[in-house]
Amino acid sequence: MRSSIMNLLARLPMYFATAVAVFIASTLVTCVVIAVRARRRKRTARKNNEFRPIIGFFHPYCLSGGGGERVLWAALNGLGKRYPENEYVIYTGDSPEACMSFRSHVMERFHIDIPSGLHVNFVHLSTRSLLEGRRYPVLTMILQSVGSCIVGLEGLWKLCPDVFIDTTGHAFTLPIFRFIGGCRTAAYVHYPTISTDMLSRVQQRKEAVNNSFVVSRSAFLSSLKVFYYRFFAFLYGLAGKCCEVVTVNSTWTAGHIRDIWCSQNVTIIYPPCNVTEFLSIQVWPDSWKQKIIIVSIGQFRPEKDHPLQLRSLRTLLARRRDLRSRVELHFVGSCRNAEDEARVEKLRELAAKLDISKNIVFHLNAPFKELLNICQHGTIGLHSMWNEHFGIGVVECMAAGLVTVAHNSGGPKADILKDWEGEKTGFLADDEYTYSLAIENVIRCNDFQKDAIRTAARSSVSRFTDEVFMTDFVSAVSALFVLDHSEKL
Repeated sequence: MRSSIMNLLARLPMYFATAVAVFIASTLVTCVVIAVRARRRKRTARKNNEFRPIIGFFHPYCLSGGGGERVLWAALNGLGKRYPENEYVIYTGDSPEACMSFRSHVMERFHIDIPSGLHVNFVHLSTRSLLEGRRYPVLTMILQSVGSCIVGLEGLWKLCPDVFIDTTGHAFTLPIFRFIGGCRTAAYVHYPTISTDMLSRVQQRKEAVNNSFVVSRSAFLSSLKVFYYRFFAFLYGLAGKCCEVVTVNSTWTAGHIRDIWCSQNVTIIYPPCNVTEFLSIQVWPDSWKQKIIIVSIGQFRPEKDHPLQLRSLRTLLARRRDLRSRVELHFVGSCRNAEDEARVEKLRELAAKLDISKNIVFHLNAPFKELLNICQHGTIGLHSMWNEHFGIGVVECMAAGLVTVAHNSGGPKADILKDWEGEKTGFLADDEYTYSLAIENVIRCNDFQKDAIRTAARSSVSRFTDEVFMTDFVSAVSALFVLDHSEKL
């Protein structure tokens, strides 16, 4: 019995190598079949004079209501107005029934009117669940990337476009569509999958959202994770090199993409923000308000660091006891699932522990009209995410007339809270002490001083409208639309 087990163990490397070889061979065969099928479709269409350029957008959750989806629909709308003769296809896992009413959904959620005459179709991705990070408790980035390759191959098998645009950050789909499908490629990158900041935190053994307590306290595990991050960054860089037109949402993202993708041809296009509705809010003088309301807009995700906001308020109220009955912090955000609800409960518990429960109000899944009403009664906008790639919530606070205090990093620092025509547009902070000081500074300002900041901030958000985004995006990707219709594929 023992000898049989030893023989089996001795053969394990051979079995493993055989399994890997079979997997690689089957993958290559699949890729060749898909490539032949894709080129045959294009050749047949041109031969029959039925050629209409197909522009494909990879956006597996296209009917969600976030900022990434606003980018998708604004980009499609801009290209549709410039190139109405093209056919536009969205690779998505959303149900075909839901996609049938996409125009009304986009209009209702984003106030973007997709012309009824524009040819928009959908390719359903049955393997979309492979993209979900919860499926991979370890080695999440690399396993998600493998999953994106499988999802990309499914999409390419079902329909090969002429131009492929990734708007969700799944960079490993780019080489599949470029080299197997023979497509022109572009990407709008919201944030890099891996960044030099992430690598630095692991190297310094700092506990963070992406670096657990167990790993940060172990020299061996930290070294192992650094190797994993570097290996993944190398693969991520190779995938990025397959992108012909690279557009990003901020200076911070651009810097990391240039480093990791080794590409200097990176265009910064600020994402479209819903500033029109917020700018319509009539700002009331703070001297009219009974309460000093601080508004925090954002989903309840770990990286948003809502606990920092609670600790900052506690620090402020400990120093200024006269404000305990006047200051309230209002959290406005959506609870997507049980995990978000658990995080909200932990915030309630932390507020109780800090003895500031009476100063905290939660508005969960609040309707948009309620959000506008909260902003109108508010005085200060608060943001605390470290190295947020852009910061749409910061822009919304500024447009709503809230004097904004944001984290001194990422997009808020590099792109958003910049002086406008010589006037200050907000404040930056990076820990509970500097946040408490910034909030106190706003409270001490008189109405005239706050109005000067508000006016500059509201004027500055004109950089982030749908119209500016569409113009800049179309200009960036137009080079890919010069297609040779007689090309032999």
